[in-house]
Amino acid sequence: MGEASILSEKLRRYGAVGVGIIPDSLATIRYLEAAKASQPSAPTGYPKEEKVATTNGGAFTRAEILNLLDETIRVQGIVQAEISQLARDLAKELKEKSEGKKKKKTIPIPEALRKIKELDLPRDPLEERNLTEEAFQKLVAEYEEDEEVAAKAQLLLHPEPKGDVARARGISVEKIIEIHQFMVARMQKVLAEFLVLDQETRRSFSHKACETTAELLVSIAVEQLGVHCEDVEQAVIWHEDVLGNHPEFARCTEQLASMMQHLTGSAQPRAEKADFLEALRTMAEHSQKAKEFAKKVYEDYRAKNCSAAEAYRRFEDFNSSAPAGKEGLEDMSSVELQLCYDEYKEDPEVQHWWSKAGVENSLMMAASVQSLMKSGGAAPSSAPEDKTDKKGKKIKPSEIVEMQELMVDEMKRLCEACREAAKVSSKAWKADIAMQMVQALASASVERRYGCSPEDMTMAGLQNAPTLQKNERFVRATEKQQEIIMTVATFCPESK
Repeated sequence: MGEASILSEKLRRYGAVGVGIIPDSLATIRYLEAAKASQPSAPTGYPKEEKVATTNGGAFTRAEILNLLDETIRVQGIVQAEISQLARDLAKELKEKSEGKKKKKTIPIPEALRKIKELDLPRDPLEERNLTEEAFQKLVAEYEEDEEVAAKAQLLLHPEPKGDVARARGISVEKIIEIHQFMVARMQKVLAEFLVLDQETRRSFSHKACETTAELLVSIAVEQLGVHCEDVEQAVIWHEDVLGNHPEFARCTEQLASMMQHLTGSAQPRAEKADFLEALRTMAEHSQKAKEFAKKVYEDYRAKNCSAAEAYRRFEDFNSSAPAGKEGLEDMSSVELQLCYDEYKEDPEVQHWWSKAGVENSLMMAASVQSLMKSGGAAPSSAPEDKTDKKGKKIKPSEIVEMQELMVDEMKRLCEACREAAKVSSKAWKADIAMQMVQALASASVERRYGCSPEDMTMAGLQNAPTLQKNERFVRATEKQQEIIMTVATFCPESK
């Protein structure tokens, strides 16, 4: 993955370019890997006046895109410097007010936004051009092979490090992890505080205001630890080889991305109920087809009528044939889906299709895994009434543990088979498809042996959560599954 692709991926994960106060450390490491692997290539020959259309109905020439990147880099640098200094000043002020007190003082979200507005920062170049983050993401992706665009994307994604090298070298890997865990915990509190604001106040925040306010509040908290965010980012670069394969580090960075996306999404107007229902119906139909497809591929793979490479090709074809959603709803994230459900959940039809689409199970499983990992990540803001007694298959905790361990064994085998197939493939494997394939085929194997669907297993896991969280075998198996999935991403060229 080149620099432009990594920038596009960061936009997808965070929903914003960011001012860099909360370091996207995973993107930093991916950038360093890409920089090491990159070799000089022949010019791609993009016509200087070729126009790329955007979802906003406009079009940009290559020169205009380069100019937009330059302006965004310039503004990002100003905003980062101003917000960093504000964070230091506020951290010092709060420290003085907290002298002799056990609890450190914080500032509320509305006050943080007011202080940011007082800085009179330059306006975001994307907002000036009425260009959404999503449209910008697609715009940059069109030129991912263009060396000049890639160089600009590099500067936007990874500005020149501003940390003190001597201080950064004094920050150990353990300290970096501890700081990232602290950032996750503080971000969770910021998100919780934002969600209890009344709807009118939440929607008065622009996308960029949400993101910058959160970065300021988290940065203040980090400053109160006695370290600077710039030094942390410099330390991440120093320890990149270790952190690149550290599961807890990866979990923290992904949780920060997820919560930032949830925060910015909470400020935006929801999709209309009719459109949301249409999206759920489409998802339900595709979900059922996906289950049947995965079972068929598993049976063929088990009978050795299909290799790992062929299985991957079939998953790739299946994903490419997925029905396109209504314009504007085709890329709804799990966060956006949850927020729409929160708004329309009193409608019986919404409840019905929400359940049929399988979103409920996916979100509850994600929340359950976060709980087991003791991550402090944000759980879904609400969930439908618990129906495990009515719908869940009665499964003993001991059987759930055995299923989890079988999942680990199957995922290990599939992961190794995929690694070997990806090595000799003439076409780069996509991480998201490979991860989906490994999970789906492993789940099909468990279902075949135990007669328990993934939905039944999710419900049973939630029903027995208090017992399972104390079971070392179950927790270890759950952690191992997460590690295997992360491993899959490492041998997919399009994930680096």
